[in-house]
Amino acid sequence: MRRAAILICLMMFSGLVANRTLAVLQTHATTASLITTTSPQVRLPGTIYVSQQGSIYAISGSTVRRLTLPQGGDWTQPRVLPDDSLLVIRRFDEYSDLYHVSASGHVISRLTSDSQASTNRTLQLDHWILWPAIGPDGTSVYFATDSPKPAPSQSYEVDFSLWSAPLGTAFTIGDNGVSGATRWSVPDLFTGGDIQPVPLPDGSVLYSSYANTGKGTVVTRLGLQTTPNSPMRSLTTLHQDCGAPAVAANGVTVAMVCTNSGQTADLEVATLAGNALGPLRVVAANCLCNSPSWSSSGDSLLYMNASDPNGNFGLWYIANAGGAHPGAPRRVTDSSVDLDATSAAAWSSR
Repeated sequence: MRRAAILICLMMFSGLVANRTLAVLQTHATTASLITTTSPQVRLPGTIYVSQQGSIYAISGSTVRRLTLPQGGDWTQPRVLPDDSLLVIRRFDEYSDLYHVSASGHVISRLTSDSQASTNRTLQLDHWILWPAIGPDGTSVYFATDSPKPAPSQSYEVDFSLWSAPLGTAFTIGDNGVSGATRWSVPDLFTGGDIQPVPLPDGSVLYSSYANTGKGTVVTRLGLQTTPNSPMRSLTTLHQDCGAPAVAANGVTVAMVCTNSGQTADLEVATLAGNALGPLRVVAANCLCNSPSWSSSGDSLLYMNASDPNGNFGLWYIANAGGAHPGAPRRVTDSSVDLDATSAAAWSSR
């Protein structure tokens, strides 16, 4: 099984297994081509940022460039800010941090500090921050982290909860929470928790929530919270097993990946009306797809998909995905390129 598929599955479990899975993925071996040695198969407007083998790359038309980020750790999960700078995760073997960088890769600031990682070699004291997202007004950042720990200084558990903080403020992740930040969710323990926050224009947050089925399995559902720590409203069922939400610029068109309790997934789109989703429409069926993201104009959809025998995750594109007549899925990257499937592409209009 490919490394990204392993991550998608194993991140549903907490404890040492989940933590070590994140670490093992740092040193994967691959024979895939670097994206800078290939040419995009589809020329799209603007700039698209993707992650491969610990580096961030920018695709602009027919050219690809590597961001000149500092050496050390794996850089992943880019998000574009209104001024076209980026938020990115820097992930090491046993912890990760959030950085603000320029479009070329220059570090503007380090936004988080794992309070234990620099002074302690005990694995269970380290923390992860992943899946950053920008608030609608561009002044706040939302993220998932495995803090607070249920048993400080003792637990290997990795159950993510959702937090938000002012964008220009540095904050510290510790065993008892995140300083200078607001907690949004309380996860279902021993599942992997709550991930992939998407802040909405009305101030609520849409996200993926891992949940126990009561039958020895864990699935995902789309959750919606209107205020921090308010009760979660489930927008999808346990049977649908939907996650990886992405919301278009209009604030109501939602893309998601649903397995419908099967062995493959469907990339589906629905309209968010108040506290409920409308009918789900399949735009890519029976795929090994993940990590959808919308264009800045909100009419085109990018996603990761492994569609060939070698299992490489490529970047794919659907025009007019939220409309009545979506286009056919098209591969953007060369088939020899293997991107990080759990790092959604970030699409800037410039």
